[in-house]
Amino acid sequence: MMAVAAVRLRGSEAFFIGSQIQRCQMKIMGMILPSLLSSNHSNSISSSSSSSSSSSRYKHKNDDASSSFRNIDVALASFNQMLHRKPLPCIIQFNQLLSAIVKMRQYYDAVISLSKQMELAGLSPNTCTLNILINCFCQLQHVDLGFSVLAKGIKLGLQPTIVTFTTLINGLGKVGKFAQAVELFDGMVARGCQPDDYTYTTIINGLCKIGETALAAGLFKKMEEAGCQLNVVTYSTLIHSLCKYRRVNEALDIFSYMKAKDISPTIFTYTSLIQGLCNFSRWKEASTLLNEMTSLNIMPNIVTFNVLVDTFCKEGKVLEAEGVLKTMTEMGVEPDVVTYNSLMYGYSMWTEVVEARKLFDVMITKGCKPDVFSYSILINGYCKAKRIDEAKQLFNEMIHQGSTPNNVSYNTLIHGLCQLGRLREAQDLYKNMHTNGNLPNLYTYAILLNGFCKQGYLGKALRLFRAMQSTYLKPNLVMYNILVNAMCKSGNLKDARELFSELFVNGLQPNVQIYTTIINGLCKEGLLDEALEAFRNMEDDGCPPDEFSYNVIIRGFLQHKDESRAVHLIGEMRDRGFIADAGTTAW
Repeated sequence: MMAVAAVRLRGSEAFFIGSQIQRCQMKIMGMILPSLLSSNHSNSISSSSSSSSSSSRYKHKNDDASSSFRNIDVALASFNQMLHRKPLPCIIQFNQLLSAIVKMRQYYDAVISLSKQMELAGLSPNTCTLNILINCFCQLQHVDLGFSVLAKGIKLGLQPTIVTFTTLINGLGKVGKFAQAVELFDGMVARGCQPDDYTYTTIINGLCKIGETALAAGLFKKMEEAGCQLNVVTYSTLIHSLCKYRRVNEALDIFSYMKAKDISPTIFTYTSLIQGLCNFSRWKEASTLLNEMTSLNIMPNIVTFNVLVDTFCKEGKVLEAEGVLKTMTEMGVEPDVVTYNSLMYGYSMWTEVVEARKLFDVMITKGCKPDVFSYSILINGYCKAKRIDEAKQLFNEMIHQGSTPNNVSYNTLIHGLCQLGRLREAQDLYKNMHTNGNLPNLYTYAILLNGFCKQGYLGKALRLFRAMQSTYLKPNLVMYNILVNAMCKSGNLKDARELFSELFVNGLQPNVQIYTTIINGLCKEGLLDEALEAFRNMEDDGCPPDEFSYNVIIRGFLQHKDESRAVHLIGEMRDRGFIADAGTTAW
């Protein structure tokens, strides 16, 4: 592998000596692309695409000799032999060799370096070379450099093909730049470069990943109108996304249309739909699909079964989930850690921690190693059942078994300790988080603040709050509400007011809950004018009072014998469609 090391030492930057890297992707899309795809160029792109289709398709088809490479050193030796031939082989042969290396899926940087050697040897790249290099940079998640290759190619007079743009669109998707991918796609279409089925599928997949299912569905229709071949991947991608974003009826329509076109669904298609239906408790339809799937000899896999187990458990239907577990084992599908975790979660929801523990032990017996989520679920079960010492024991067992606790594990146990008033142990665990490199998150602080406040340790709570403010974390409304509520209950209205005012200084918009908390505190102290002013400010701050807010302030006025204003507020409350509670009407 010495040859690989030598190639890598030259680095991927070598290709760009003398080129203008600063011409980043947005400049390409904003300046080069419009001129390139103008009416004067559209024909040349089309002809270039067809003429180079045999050598520059997405997988870079190559001859038998180059595709037979399985070892990078053999490929590099062959490259060196070719480079020293007189005369040099044509660029097509070099492209075939580079494509063979790309197929090895790990030597993209080597391909970039080899292309520089080709350039230094006097070989002029063609569009296929361009596509290979762009693909390599996109695979390395350096899509900006891929655009720079495109810019350099255009300067050399090369005409990019639909393959070029699809590769860049795919590269943008890999780094999560879906908006830019859509922009590039729209630019292509607007200027006469007709996408093919792979381009459409790539952009539809990208849109689905960011939840733009309506746009994806629109493109799907355009794809069909353009005469592109809609395959099962395209259909399944859209169906999966529609189900994920709870548009299951639309997904079912696409599914029916797909079958009408004689396109056979896959296990992925069925699993997506089954999950979508289960999310809406449409068990009968999910069962029908499951039966249809098996009748077509498409056997449910572990993912399908896990979807069913997980959904049943979240619905509290643990017995049904057990039935699925029995069915899957009878069909020879062994449960995995996800299956067991879902079942343990189901039992823990109903505080059946003994059953959850049995499953945990069965999982280990079956050779299925618990992960950090397995431990966290069971720890939560013990905490809910107030069996905190067993939760602590399991936490220590997890560390002993080599699983590193995460924030969920720590927060679950800290919460359990706080619930039982064991604040010293909770604090020790909080310090242990720091020691072991787990940075507390906002939920950790909220748990501790609530624990301190409930036990009356307001000073400790405020010190922790101020300590958190000095970190990278900034307090949220939940934390302010915990402190303001505790201060109001203890009669410390001065500090409660200061904290409430601090919200605006820190750019936080108070919500109904914290407004109602401070209004309640003001009413208890008899500061009715100030309470009413805060109540009216709610509307001005874009957070209109709810039914609970009205009941709180009305009760405050009634308790302090201010019936006239209370009656006025009751009328206002009814006009808004709210109902006074028993405590309010009793006055």
